[in-house]
Amino acid sequence: MSIRKYILSILTVAGLLMTVPSSYAQIADSATVAADGIAVPIDTAVLPIATGYDWITYRGKADIIDTGGTRTCNFYMVNRTDSILYLNIHAYGVEVMRAVFTPDSITYVNKLTQQYFRDTYDPIAKLLPFPFDFQTVQALFNGETDKLPQGQKLSYEYSAFQPVDSVSSFFTEFVFKELNRVLEIRGKIKVIRLNVPGVTSIKVPEKFERITL
Repeated sequence: MSIRKYILSILTVAGLLMTVPSSYAQIADSATVAADGIAVPIDTAVLPIATGYDWITYRGKADIIDTGGTRTCNFYMVNRTDSILYLNIHAYGVEVMRAVFTPDSITYVNKLTQQYFRDTYDPIAKLLPFPFDFQTVQALFNGETDKLPQGQKLSYEYSAFQPVDSVSSFFTEFVFKELNRVLEIRGKIKVIRLNVPGVTSIKVPEKFERITL
């Protein structure tokens, strides 16, 4: 796999992956927050979107679609807001790759290829047609459409909002599209937890080869 595809995997991993039903009763299956970088009004029947949390974690499954076909994987996401975002990708109970995003750097470990990437956001941002930094990654995973780039080659949709408590809701389905490379990620999430800390650690084995750009 080329270095560029590794970087896309980071985004694909930083974009993510799902198809599992939620345990909550569905409220608005057709409600859409944003599409093609343009915000769309949310159905007024949906509870307000959850905000103000320090931690958010969830699990899910996603289909990653590109010119090579469709790949499906499971994932686990942990975000301590404005501090660190952890992503674990696995299939058939085996961890495939892990990535940790902080405001200043990215660390990505691929256990299948025994390679890793560790650097600032700059090398990857130069390859992409839209802004790429910690705030963008965090906003994508949390559905914060007001913080996502507008009018860029990035499309994002959030739907099937369901309650996470008595006063707020959260999306359980999303679609991300990177329009230049025809990359699409369709996912569903479950087990959404607010203000419950999760694992954020990452270790690079000494024998792994470093990916450089």
